[in-house]
Amino acid sequence: MLSNILKNRRFRMGGFATVLTVIFIAVLIILNMIVSAVSERYPIQLDLTTGKIYGLSDETIEYLKTVEKDVNMYVLSTEDAFGTPNEYYLQACETMKKFPQYNSKIKLQFIDLAKDPAFESKYSSYSMGTRDILLECGNKVQVVKTSDLFNLENDSSTGYTYIKSSRTDEAITSAIMNVTSDYTPKVTILSAHSSFDASAFSSLLAQNNFETVSQDLLMDEIDPEAVVAVLFAPSEDLDEAQLKKLDAFLDNDGQKGKTLLYFAAANQPKLPNLEAFLSEWGIVIEDSTILETNYNRIYNYSPYYSIVDFVNTEIYPDTSAYLLMPNARVMDAAYTERDSRVVEVLLKFGSTAKAIPNDAGEDFDLNSAETYAFPALIKSTLQKSSGNANATGSALLESHVVVASSAMSCESSLLSGNTFVNGKYYLALLNSLLGREATFSVTAKTLDTTTLTMTNFQILSIGAFFAIILPLALLVIGIVVWLRRRHK
Repeated sequence: MLSNILKNRRFRMGGFATVLTVIFIAVLIILNMIVSAVSERYPIQLDLTTGKIYGLSDETIEYLKTVEKDVNMYVLSTEDAFGTPNEYYLQACETMKKFPQYNSKIKLQFIDLAKDPAFESKYSSYSMGTRDILLECGNKVQVVKTSDLFNLENDSSTGYTYIKSSRTDEAITSAIMNVTSDYTPKVTILSAHSSFDASAFSSLLAQNNFETVSQDLLMDEIDPEAVVAVLFAPSEDLDEAQLKKLDAFLDNDGQKGKTLLYFAAANQPKLPNLEAFLSEWGIVIEDSTILETNYNRIYNYSPYYSIVDFVNTEIYPDTSAYLLMPNARVMDAAYTERDSRVVEVLLKFGSTAKAIPNDAGEDFDLNSAETYAFPALIKSTLQKSSGNANATGSALLESHVVVASSAMSCESSLLSGNTFVNGKYYLALLNSLLGREATFSVTAKTLDTTTLTMTNFQILSIGAFFAIILPLALLVIGIVVWLRRRHK
């Protein structure tokens, strides 16, 4: 009986077909595993979207070929949770997954902080939140905030901030540049009769490949290894010895290459010595406070919380972004160029801003106040030739004094928040002053939805094909095959 079944032609053909089916399925499974494994390491996926929104730019791909150091990229979220808010987060997630595919030195890992408290403890000195990205190369660490992955825009009519475009490619590449860089500029935060809390500003620099130290200008000589000295709104005037320290720092034994970044404040008293020092650099500090009369240019309903405009767009090209200068001091440029110094306004208030004297009484007539687009940030550059000015190859040596009108512009909420770009701007400013290639610029990606439009005839034709013609064709083919087999 069994031998007859085994000799049966239908049984043999059916068994052969079954074996072929099993082999075919097994091959598909193995092939799928191989493709999945390879796709995690190599960019074999096709991005058919307009503008290649899920891929890396050609500039990024070329740069990644040059990275020779091991870089760990930790995304502080599970992969599934990261892409859930909207399509921009999904695009950011897919973009980050491309980085290891172009360079095996880069490792990507998704971290669930709820299940891995040891990770959070290890990096507790860094300000991190859910969906932030931490990049590590050796002893260098940088945190990329989730908001840094996108260009945000504020709707003034609703107050709602929404994602305008994705800059994930740019943000992650810039961070990789930072942590793999062999150059770490040193910035000294000077304390001199100031009660301003500079910890948020210091933390911002430390998380972006700057070394920060704190010094007492009264007791210490300014660290000669520092390339930038920062002074926040002293409440008492500097004496001659302290000003000489600033002069010596900026001169750097004739080699220049230093920057003093000074933040003023509306509530400072008159500081004749310091103001005279700044005046030599072409920057005049007035004893007045900025009041903005255009309510479309203020924040939190306060006329003293003013939004400023970008004058030099090379430092920070996104001129639609908001930068806030609260409780700002009135200042102006004394000249444009004099005695080897060049003075440039980088940020300015709106033309509807007024200068309110700090000694104004309650009966002060607001209409009598000077109205002007006052400078909000001024840079003065002292230039010196490194040799014979007429000699071939002679270079200019430069030192800078930069004055911002608002120390409060460096408060924690403004440096790290999503609404204002204060932190991003000050980083871009320092990188520009140092001639440092720590930023990377590629075109942002907008996830525009393309609508496929069809006529009623086209809709009916496609519906008829899939609902009637295709099923009938399959039915006819099936009947023909059945009849042929039956008559064999």
